[in-house]
Amino acid sequence: RKSSDKDISLVNALLDKNVPLSTLNAEGRGLVHRIDRGTSGCIVLAKTDEMHAKLVTQFFLRRAKKIYTAVVTSQPALAEAEIDMPVDGRPAMSKYRVMKQYDSDLTTIQVETMTGRKHQVRVHCAKGLNAPILYDPIYSDGKETAEQSGRFLLHASSLVIPDFDLDAQAPVPSWWEEEISNVQ
Repeated sequence: RKSSDKDISLVNALLDKNVPLSTLNAEGRGLVHRIDRGTSGCIVLAKTDEMHAKLVTQFFLRRAKKIYTAVVTSQPALAEAEIDMPVDGRPAMSKYRVMKQYDSDLTTIQVETMTGRKHQVRVHCAKGLNAPILYDPIYSDGKETAEQSGRFLLHASSLVIPDFDLDAQAPVPSWWEEEISNVQ
């Protein structure tokens, strides 16, 4: 696949540009952890197998701190709390806090994952808070639909790995403001 194709993975785009990536994970070269397609923000990739192994160990030992920003479709009952709810039958814990409430039921929250389960933030918002992420194609309550394909309002805003002095921060995408305005 060429990076000029409309829908290409980050890994394929980097490989098309001859960026060296670790080969430890044949399915996702260089990927140390994943974020869902449609989620924006911070992600860690490794160029070498040695660094890949070291970074994966940090995630496995829960030394990586991941914080997400999300816009949910209703207001959580509490301004901040922990969500301890299994995801796909496995223990999963997140902490959240309300960042901003809008005139409508929309609310911006910050979620820190204490475990790393597939779709954890999405499941915890939809089922733990009864507040699905705006435009989430899987867990949304269907009240709002996205005009843009595949994008929903979930963003990996911070990724910190202290043992490597890594502190990545990413502001939310500029298009969020317009989407929030369209729903209000």
